[in-house]
Amino acid sequence: MQVNYIQPRKELRGVISRFWIGEVLSMGHNEQSFYRIIASGNTGLIIQLFQNQSLLLNSADHRVLPKAFIYGQKSDSPCLNHFTAEATLLGVDFHPTVFKKVFGVNATELTNTLVDAVALLPYSLIRQMQDSESIHEAISLIEHYLLGKVKESSTEAALDYAITQIRQTTYLVDTAVLASKIGMSQRTFQRHFKEQVGIDAYTYSRIVRFQKALHSMQQGREISLTQLAYDLGYADQSHFGREFKLFVGESPLGFIKHSKYLETSNTDIHTPFRIIEINLRSATTIYYE
Repeated sequence: MQVNYIQPRKELRGVISRFWIGEVLSMGHNEQSFYRIIASGNTGLIIQLFQNQSLLLNSADHRVLPKAFIYGQKSDSPCLNHFTAEATLLGVDFHPTVFKKVFGVNATELTNTLVDAVALLPYSLIRQMQDSESIHEAISLIEHYLLGKVKESSTEAALDYAITQIRQTTYLVDTAVLASKIGMSQRTFQRHFKEQVGIDAYTYSRIVRFQKALHSMQQGREISLTQLAYDLGYADQSHFGREFKLFVGESPLGFIKHSKYLETSNTDIHTPFRIIEINLRSATTIYYE
């Protein structure tokens, strides 16, 4: 898959972290790419453009996924998907705290799952995006819709602050201290955080730390896993290995040996990886932010 990124218009940068365009290309003879979806700390929308039917299947049960779907937080083991033909995708990555104020439902309702986009967005909007003549036209349509939603919603400044603090903390966050900083009881903070983000603050902090490990592993093939575990506050390398395997599906060492890293100029630690592409014939993986 070839991936390119587009920044949203200025008025929406507190709602959308970015748009991404994925071009799924045809593989060689007896080759097929599978896409491992891992915990990233974000929710989002994915829509298949310029085609009459969905080309995306869940690889475990061969269930056809919707042409357009909204996904929630992922906090468990990865799932595996694949395409049956060439496809063009438009992805919308939302900031962690905007799900409830945009869609009007608790983010927990979509944790570790996805829903057909027409359940939460107007059918006419989805059809217009799917029938658009260009990617930029599709982006303009969703931006126009979201601008209206933002005007109707209040800003969750306290939770936005909490998210920033978690991202800037090297180790796991102390939720009691964080709740105190924003003037909430720990119980109230956890309830609001889970409703808005989809997972509790402790789990979100674990995912952020795991994502930092991925970024460090991308930047240097000679990295010491023991030192990385220590730097990120894991109890030991075994603890790091168990956590990594939970989110990725294999050990850090196995991942390094079998991975082909995506060359990208975007090394922002706050931009999470979500998709790992697995080429079965060449036994390599490429993972995308």
